[in-house]
Order: sequence, then C-alpha cells, then structure tokens
Amino acid sequence: MPVLPVKVRVGTVWQLNDNGSMDVLDTSAQLAELRARVDHLIDRVAANSRLTAVGLGTLDPTALPSGYALQLALGPLDSLVASMRLARAHKYVVLLRMVQRLHQAGHAEGWPAGESLPARLMWGSHTPTDRAAVLDEVVKGVGAGVLSVETGVKMLIDAGYPIDDAQAEIERIQSRAFEAATRLADATGDNAAVRDYLACPRWTRRCGLRRWSPQR
Repeated sequence: MPVLPVKVRVGTVWQLNDNGSMDVLDTSAQLAELRARVDHLIDRVAANSRLTAVGLGTLDPTALPSGYALQLALGPLDSLVASMRLARAHKYVVLLRMVQRLHQAGHAEGWPAGESLPARLMWGSHTPTDRAAVLDEVVKGVGAGVLSVETGVKMLIDAGYPIDDAQAEIERIQSRAFEAATRLADATGDNAAVRDYLACPRWTRRCGLRRWSPQR
C-alpha cells in the first residue's frame, strides 16, 4: 500500500483502524521551520529596504566581533538616511531663509537687517556611538597636539555629548587651562594675549599666572 503524505493543519482528524494507536506525535520540527522562515523573511526585508538587521534590532550584538564591524553593518542604513535627507536639503535651506525674513519683517530684537545669512540643519547621529572611544580619541588627539580644541569639541557633539554651544564650551575649557596659558605667556610674553585666552578681565589677578603683571 503506497504511503500517502499526511497534511497537518488546525482541526485535522485521523481515522484509525481497529486496535490502532498513535504513540508519539511530534510537530516541533515544523514549528522550528516556521520560525526560521520568519527570520529569513525579516533578513530579506532588511536587505532590500537597506534598514539592515542591526537597524531593526534583530541582530545579536555578540555576533559582531568589533565596533568597526558594527559600523560596516550600518553602512546601508547610513546611505538610506543620507539619501532621504538629501531630497529635503533644499527645502530646509528655504525654510531657514523664510524664518530669517520673518524675523527681519517683524523687526525682531537683535536680528540683523539686510541679506539673509546662509543656514543649514546639522543632524545628530542616528546610530549607536561608542562615546567612550570618541572621548579617548579626543583626549589623546588634543593632548598630543594633532587635533585642535575646536575639532575635539565638534567630535564630542557628533558623538552625542550634551554640548549646546561649541564656542562657549571652548571658552570654558580655555578659561581653566592654566598650564596652556603659562606656556603661552612664556612663548609670547604678551599678557594681553594670555588674558584673552583665559577670558579674564583686565584688572583681575584670579588667573594666577607666574608672569602676571597688570598694565596700568
């Protein structure tokens, strides 16, 4: 008698012969196959849409050997986000120009008159960032003199550190950089330049420089 395939579905009923029995019924293999099929479809969708499994959050973090591998895995998502933002870049420029002109038309306090200033939106990071690694890189780069303080602060902003105003942050850093100010005084002998570097008032002595001598 030929063996016929058995169709398993909800509500299926098997008719058994006399003295027939069903000892073991194991459908776990079918369930595992269904789960694997779902995972396969999600991977296909992630690849075709450029969202990637990392972007969807379905990738096991322990499966990546390093942060560089994670960055490569996020490459298609970065390309997708960049192309979507590029399509609206001109609209954002027009929007910011319109905001400036509205302020000029309303004579907003402190708003300059005349031609509109060039402005653009600066987007933050949309992917996970190793902030500790960026901070270590900035400290080593600025300390070794291969990176400027301005570049270091910009890298920290891009990494997601809560810095609202880059220029104000640089001024606060310099106002406490007494060793750098001392080297500046030794190199130039210009107390005015040192005061400007530390943002000190002309008649204060709180900066504590070795060669400080206020001009009268």
